[in-house]
Amino acid sequence: MSTLTLSGAPTGSRRRNGFFRPLTEFLDGIRLARAMAHRYDVLSRKSDAELAAAGIKREDIPSLVVNAKYVL
Repeated sequence: MSTLTLSGAPTGSRRRNGFFRPLTEFLDGIRLARAMAHRYDVLSRKSDAELAAAGIKREDIPSLVVNAKYVL
């Protein structure tokens, strides 16, 4: 008796993923940029006292936002 094992998606499915991949990556990039902008807006609106309570200095906000080290 023989056994056939298939791995991965069918060829047609892989082809569609490859075709739409640039669009998907573009939309993911937009989603990431919007999330970063939102984090920046939230942090920049806080007072220095609120930032200090969270252990954040105002000059650290851009690096925290880009590196996603601060979660809202």
